[in-house]
Amino acid sequence: MLGEAELGWLGALLLILAGYGWGIRVSAHRSPLSLAWMLVLTLGASVLGLALTIEAFLDHQDGPLVTGAVGALGAAALAVFTARE
Repeated sequence: MLGEAELGWLGALLLILAGYGWGIRVSAHRSPLSLAWMLVLTLGASVLGLALTIEAFLDHQDGPLVTGAVGALGAAALAVFTARE
């Protein structure tokens, strides 16, 4: 079973993946997933990731929350600005 610290870092990873997925969807002219499915997947991952990182933050571990939030923005920007036409 994962401990509190590992769950926080799992939440950070989910936030980063959700940011990257949303960036790919925003930058794509055609996507294999429809907008509705992408919203469900990214919002689900974001909510779960945010809940896990906040729980770790309340347990006095601020690394996962900061990493997840900044990483999600960075991953979304990376996906948008490196998109191929």
